[in-house]
Amino acid sequence: MIRISVLIFAFELVKLIVNHMVTSRFRTTLLRGQLLTMMVMCFFACSDDKWHINPEDVDLGREFRVRSFHKDMLDLPNSDSVAVEKLMHVYGEFWYDYSEVILRIGSHNDTATVAEFRNFLVHESVTETLSAIDTTSGSDEKILEFSREIEDAFKRFHALMPAEPVPDVVLMNSSFNFPVFPTETYLAVGLDWFIGHEHPILDKLPPEMFPQYKKLRMHPDLMTIKAFRGWMLVNFQNRGYTGKSLVEDILYWGKVFWLVDKCMPDMHDHLMMDWTPIELQWALENETSIWQELQPSDVLYETNKTIYNRWINEGPFTRAGSIPQDSPDKLGVWMGWRIIEDYMDENPNISIDELFDQRDTFELLRTYRP
Repeated sequence: MIRISVLIFAFELVKLIVNHMVTSRFRTTLLRGQLLTMMVMCFFACSDDKWHINPEDVDLGREFRVRSFHKDMLDLPNSDSVAVEKLMHVYGEFWYDYSEVILRIGSHNDTATVAEFRNFLVHESVTETLSAIDTTSGSDEKILEFSREIEDAFKRFHALMPAEPVPDVVLMNSSFNFPVFPTETYLAVGLDWFIGHEHPILDKLPPEMFPQYKKLRMHPDLMTIKAFRGWMLVNFQNRGYTGKSLVEDILYWGKVFWLVDKCMPDMHDHLMMDWTPIELQWALENETSIWQELQPSDVLYETNKTIYNRWINEGPFTRAGSIPQDSPDKLGVWMGWRIIEDYMDENPNISIDELFDQRDTFELLRTYRP
């Protein structure tokens, strides 16, 4: 991650450039992020990076598949018994989860479930959602871009950690239940969660479940990072996620974000966090103050998950300690990422497996310099 002084200087120049550009809030923030990255590149020459992987040089040993279930489901055989056999044969574990967990419409091997599924497909809200998907997150252009980005990310991941699984990707309409549904064998992505915050269909969603900050993050350009990051968080849960204390959790998140950054090196830091560039700047400018809030042992080693999740949970801001409301959310996650960055910079010979196997919190914390 880039250092504070250069980032702030570059950001101030960016603000001068985009000051008179009028567009939607999120398009503006994405543009600012792109300009910021371009300007920062002027300050840093390319250097040797042991983690750099060219995805074109990586062979997964099999075809990487991005499967369009949201389209395939509209072409079911007329017979319910034939349709359920096809769904079980072609989509296997995903159809089991889709019918019984994601939509909760019935048993995956029951013809009555297929009948219910047909009713679902012709419901007005579903046809409206599918129409919205077709012109946004599910457009041919967007799926092609997403497919290339997610495959490149998994190729880098495979090169860095060849013993880890690489899943297939399944694109779905989740009925606004799951933006990402990751398992070991597949990664399902809810296209309905990425149709763009300005789409009028989102006005019909219950505001108590879909507040404005959440809608602002339903942007097509966040689809790849959210999908890949979600799968990584689940895949490594048995290698460091404990839920026992704040410090253990933020270090786990930090490890995952560090690795995601290596697999998606072109992704802007603010998009990694679901933030705007302004929110990233706030975090950078207040990093020392954030650390001072975290540092007391009764905070850092808090074991009450309800309390310490305030540092990790998504929201309009970080509701922890004396952190002000103009802060971005998930500051604990961001601090974990910063801590692991410093740790890996100070220990260049450590492998990724060794990083995830390192459970000594003091050892991980001692190299951090806010």
